[in-house]
Amino acid sequence: MKPTLAALKDQFQAGTLSKPDFIRTALEVHQTLFEYVGITRSTDVKEILITADGVSFVLGEERIRLYAPENEARVAPIEVMNFNHYEPAETRVMDLLAANARSILDVGANIGLYAIRFAKRFAQARVYAFEPLPTSHAFLHRNVAANAVGDRVSCFNYGLSESSGTVDFFISPAAGTNASLLNVAGAQDAQRVVGLTLTLDQWTANQGVVPDFIKCDVEGAELLVFRGGRATLAKAQPIVFAELLRKWSKPFGYHPNDMLAFFAELGYQCFAVGEGGVRRITEVTDDTPETNYAFLHAQKHADTIQRLTTIAG
Repeated sequence: MKPTLAALKDQFQAGTLSKPDFIRTALEVHQTLFEYVGITRSTDVKEILITADGVSFVLGEERIRLYAPENEARVAPIEVMNFNHYEPAETRVMDLLAANARSILDVGANIGLYAIRFAKRFAQARVYAFEPLPTSHAFLHRNVAANAVGDRVSCFNYGLSESSGTVDFFISPAAGTNASLLNVAGAQDAQRVVGLTLTLDQWTANQGVVPDFIKCDVEGAELLVFRGGRATLAKAQPIVFAELLRKWSKPFGYHPNDMLAFFAELGYQCFAVGEGGVRRITEVTDDTPETNYAFLHAQKHADTIQRLTTIAG
């Protein structure tokens, strides 16, 4: 295992490592910095900034600057470092669906990638970002400020669910992006974090907001969010984009098909979104590869539905 620079410095200061050996070994550690030059050429990472305040990454053509927490394996900038891009198929669809929205809700905003991206791309939109976990919300707030979009992005330190009150969230120290109302990841080291929830119906009534587009990614609790917003959905008929994983929804006692049925009762059609493009579906089976779905009202969004189904893989 390669020693850290801090450890090498300690050895040098203690006199257990000679100056020539310290310089030679430290250079091997420093090479990691230069390896990242290649990363910025082959991924959507445009810039990495290391300062006394932390590490930030500039991503994509929108040049979104995101400060990232330490020891988070699945946070967006690290995902881009590992896999070159972040949800390109899903992002392309959301760009189409949110293009004309004036009020956008990002439910499960994490550290702010999508909330900030919406604000940068759609000048007419006001974005409302919900993140109940303290650390993620702190980085969300910081990143909104770093991108100078605080005038159009409002951050809320609570979640949306089917009831309002104090709840326990479960979070693994190295997997904050999988935090949920239940320990859906089955992490042995999951920690309980006390947070707050409000229903979507209560929030829209309190804020006087009529949502046009809702992005929802809350690790299995998606149906709970929309059950708490049934009146809002029936009245405003926003476009909805949600992640639905069978393994995450099961601990909450429902199947993705329950979500499809819920929206069908409100006059919505469901579209599966994946690397192969977009397709209309009426059922999620064990053979369904997609894990992200768009819900559009059959009448209100007829024109958008026509455009959506032309998106190829």
